[in-house]
Formats: sequence, C-alpha cells, structure tokens
Amino acid sequence: MATHGCFQRQGCPGLNLEANNILFANGETFNIADAALLGLNQTNLVVLSACETAMEAESDGREFAAIAYLFERAGADAVIASLWNSEDNKTLLIMTQFYENVNQEMTKVEALRQAKLTFAQQAIHPFYWSPLILIGDGSSF
Repeated sequence: MATHGCFQRQGCPGLNLEANNILFANGETFNIADAALLGLNQTNLVVLSACETAMEAESDGREFAAIAYLFERAGADAVIASLWNSEDNKTLLIMTQFYENVNQEMTKVEALRQAKLTFAQQAIHPFYWSPLILIGDGSSF
C-alpha cells in the first residue's frame, strides 16, 4: 500500500486522519487494529510503503515493527515497511527496482538489498532509500 498513514498518538489533523489509520485513494480509511481480520494466511508479502508504517503510535523509538507486525500476525509471511517519512518519488523508484529484482527471481530480502544498493551507488542520500525494512520471511516467493 503506497498511501498516507497516521501513526501519531494525537492523530494527524493535516491529513484529517485519526491515529493508526491508513488513507486510501477513494478517501476511505482503515484502522490498522483491524489487520487481524484480513485473513492473510496465503499472503507472501505485504508492502506498506506509507510513511512510518514500521513504527507504533506510542513508540519511544525502540519498537520498529509495530504496525508491520500486525499484518504479519494476520498471516502474511513478510512485510516491507518504512521507519520514517518517505519521499513519494524516491519510494516509487526504490519499490519499482525492488519488483524488477523480484522478477529476476531474487529472494525478497536480496531484492530489497539490491534496490537499496542501486541508490547507494548513485550517491543518493540514505534518508531516501534506507527507511524501508523487511520483517519476516525474506526467502523467495
């Protein structure tokens, strides 16, 4: 899901979102607490490239998998999530590279690693490519 999300305890008035909600293009929201109801048992990978999807609303900085963990607990084998606000265009490019790498039959973890290395080799600041992490099973699809 490449979208906006709000994971601040006080909500996100600028996005008109309550805490722990994801905003879809049609204006509907989804409370991530309902992730367990999705039944993701046959899901190999969930990609949450919205900002801060690897953080918890009441995070003190030590938790890094809170929101992504909910999708994993719902049955997904693995989750890619973001540790901080991500820039839309750079995230689009890195995720495009990730999927191209997957199409070359790389494992999930290697596809993400290689996508990040592509950006690093182009001397693009780590702020843009390093927030995305893989949680869970990093093997092949």
